[in-house]
Amino acid sequence: MKVLVVHNRYRIRGGEDSVVENETAMLKKHGHEVICFIRSNEDMKGGVGAALNSLFSIKTFREIKKIIRAEKPDIIHVHNTIHVISPAVYYAAVSEKVPVVQTLHNFRLKCVNGEFYRNGHCCEDCVKHGMFCALKHKCYRHSLPQTFMMAVNMLVHRLTGIYKKLNYIALTEFDKEKLTLPGKVYIKPNFTGADENIYDPGSDYYIYIGRIEENKGIATVARAFRLNGKKLVIAGDGSCADKLRAYIKRHELENIDYRGALDHEETMRLLAGAKALIAPSQWYETFGMTVIEAFARGIPVIANDFGNMGALVTDGVCGLKYRHSVRALKECIDRFEESDRRLLSQNALKEYTEKYTEEKNYERLMEIYEDVLS
Repeated sequence: MKVLVVHNRYRIRGGEDSVVENETAMLKKHGHEVICFIRSNEDMKGGVGAALNSLFSIKTFREIKKIIRAEKPDIIHVHNTIHVISPAVYYAAVSEKVPVVQTLHNFRLKCVNGEFYRNGHCCEDCVKHGMFCALKHKCYRHSLPQTFMMAVNMLVHRLTGIYKKLNYIALTEFDKEKLTLPGKVYIKPNFTGADENIYDPGSDYYIYIGRIEENKGIATVARAFRLNGKKLVIAGDGSCADKLRAYIKRHELENIDYRGALDHEETMRLLAGAKALIAPSQWYETFGMTVIEAFARGIPVIANDFGNMGALVTDGVCGLKYRHSVRALKECIDRFEESDRRLLSQNALKEYTEKYTEEKNYERLMEIYEDVLS
């Protein structure tokens, strides 16, 4: 089977980019010929031209048609199209009669910011009351012009009916229910590779890995560790990075070690040496790669009991869960210190081997491809 993989990288690397790389390597490992069409938002220029390109890239349309005619892929697997690639890839595929599978890494098809989150709380106003709500709240980058273009993008492609001609992969049942899409929707979680480095109950630090953003709950984590004084390592970058650094400096928090953006190898090395991963996200998430990366190393997870992140963790089995607040997180960490951490580690590794290995993921992906092609 020959697969054309299409992905638009973000300016700041995230879990989505890792998923694309992992799946591409997996397909090649199993003998499939993979053609990659990868673009990056780092190449995007501003202005009206960029906005129109985001709506429909003529360049992408032509390039995808050219690749299809030259390479004759059996299936096209799309991950992200915002902004450089644009939905033009769908139209090119349909015009050449090649089936498309779109993995849903976020809620973008129903929410302009892709998160169902604004002003510190989850929000589904656009689903319930229409896209005008997004304009009212300037939901995309707090900009009315950019929000307007994103809303127009969504509405135009809904009206053309292109979304009805696609097949979708939702990462969880929760995502499938939230998105209520017009095409056929399959469920397949992400996966990660195993690691020879496994949990050490004698570890002396906790770890947070991810973007430094409000909706990720990083402020809750910093405040909780200010209260308990335990050692915390933070790896990641984002719009709230300077605010986090200022908070650590202002309160002289020598127990919090903010490393900034690290490469994947260094991040995983730090994860493998941690007591537990802190997963404090305050929005639904669409999956939670760091959680299964922790499980693969036998690292228990302390998660906010909310959305997909909380759903990945069974309380008292492969980690512990708390509800939202700084105090609740502090108390959960205290409970973790008194728990059977080795048993939690064993269960975390078991969770990984039963659900999130490469082989199980490959089997499911082939089931989806074959069903689509049939």
